[in-house]
Amino acid sequence: MTEAPTHVFGLPRLPVAIIAMLTGAACLAGNHALVRFVADEVGAIETSALRFLWALPMMLPWLIRSRFRVLRTRRHGLHFLAGLTTFASTLFLFSGLALLPLAFATSLSFAAPLFATVMAVLLLKERVHAGRWIAIIIGFAGVLIILRPGIMPVTPAAILPLGFAIAYGFWFILMKRLGSSEDKSTTTIYQTLWSALLLTLIALPEWQWPSLDATLRSAAMAGLGTAAIFLVAWAFDLAEASIVAPFDYIRLPMIAFIAYLAFGEIPDIFTILGALVIVGATLVSTHLATSSPPPPQ
Repeated sequence: MTEAPTHVFGLPRLPVAIIAMLTGAACLAGNHALVRFVADEVGAIETSALRFLWALPMMLPWLIRSRFRVLRTRRHGLHFLAGLTTFASTLFLFSGLALLPLAFATSLSFAAPLFATVMAVLLLKERVHAGRWIAIIIGFAGVLIILRPGIMPVTPAAILPLGFAIAYGFWFILMKRLGSSEDKSTTTIYQTLWSALLLTLIALPEWQWPSLDATLRSAAMAGLGTAAIFLVAWAFDLAEASIVAPFDYIRLPMIAFIAYLAFGEIPDIFTILGALVIVGATLVSTHLATSSPPPPQ
């Protein structure tokens, strides 16, 4: 078996993986800020559709170069379910970004790995150490700190990022199932195709042609989102996920900085504290998962 090269572009693999992850996080931060600009004109549903419609021509050269071999699969049902989950998670997230302060929505969306762990226990019968359960409970306490139910009214809009986190957690489970037999390229293309179709169908009844400014911003939004997918996937290929995944959390200060410059938004102390609790609990849970032996069956 051929060993993977230790260097990429003349640099060790790990620094390149970290740079790729940080760049992917920056792309996502820019993508999320542009969602607000586009949704202010055409609405969150059409913005979600535009994100995937723009991604289709971006993937065409990829399809042609593979001579469409990446479309070969026997798991169409599972690909459709993954596309349906991507459709739901995008709709929840973009609606939340359009209606809520960006740092608030982003902080709640970071609960996705917590939901993914719970779903892995329920659906995949994975065993989780007591320490990880404690970390997960603390992470959900961070969600409560941000929402402050009983102290502040929890609006329906505030639930949208949690809808994303739940859908995205389920998406992680589906990726585990598909990853056992499917190429990442095949999975990405089918998710894009299904999401573009489903989101366009529900956006059509109230579709309005975006202005030139919104069109250019939606194209940039899709470009940044697609670039982030490739950069993050590349980072995971170059180094262990447990090492590079935490660098995604740099996205929160990035989005907070962009939100301040673009919209004058300043996150309150509860959003900052809750985000720190969620991120800290997720990092502890990840560390325990990768450093501890599996619990007895």
